[in-house]
Formats: sequence, C-alpha cells, structure tokens
Amino acid sequence: MKATKIYAWVENEQLFATEDKNLAPPEAIELEVESPDDVVYVSGQIRLKTEAEKLAEEKQRKLAELKRYTASLLEQTDYIIVKISEAQALGDTNEVERLKQKYATQLQQREAIRQWNEQMKQAIRNAQTLEELRSIEIRYG
Repeated sequence: MKATKIYAWVENEQLFATEDKNLAPPEAIELEVESPDDVVYVSGQIRLKTEAEKLAEEKQRKLAELKRYTASLLEQTDYIIVKISEAQALGDTNEVERLKQKYATQLQQREAIRQWNEQMKQAIRNAQTLEELRSIEIRYG
C-alpha cells in the first residue's frame, strides 16, 4: 500500500486526523500512514499501530467476513434442518430418517461447507503477516 501524509491531534480525548494540513490545528502531528485507521491514541499518546495490532484487527475482520459468508451459504438449506428438528421434536423417527435420506445431498453439502469454514478459520488464525492474511480469499467452491 502507498503511504499517505496525515495530520493527527486530540480534542476532548478524541483522536482526529486529516490529510489536509490547512484543516489541522497547529499542534497536530504529521504521520506517514498506509491508512488513517493506522493511527491510535493510547495512554495520552498519538502513535501508529504496530504490525501485530494491524494483523490482529485484520484477522478479526476476516473472521467476521467468513462468518457472514458461511451463514449465507448455509441459510439456503436451513429449511431442511428445521424440518428434521420438527420431526425429532415430535418423536417421529421414521420421518426423521425419511427426511435425512431425501435431503442427503444437501446435508452432505452443509457438512462440506462447515469443514471448509473450519479450514478457513484455521488459515486466518495461522496467518503470520498482513500480506499472507490479505491473500486469503473467502469464496467457497
């Protein structure tokens, strides 16, 4: 990513930043950043996030994206799980087995999606650099 100059300052314990020097007060400090999100205000100090902090934040963002994506994949066949659960709640074991056989392909697909999801979670958690993490594409199939 390309570095950008920003000017950061604190007012009322809130961090502000702008790329326009004319909008910044005289006490603003000049920083070179990849993103304005890289600047933090901690313990009375304005500083840049560490690579470890950036990596941890990106992992959380990626895991949340994976969770939403996986839920959208599974949502398409949730009705099957509801039908089976209803039959189980009624104690109708014959209907449960009939539904499991009828929807065997979809149930296998759901299990494959869950396994893929777990593999993706592990890949995200194991990433050691931002570049490695950003190269992980969340797309099933």
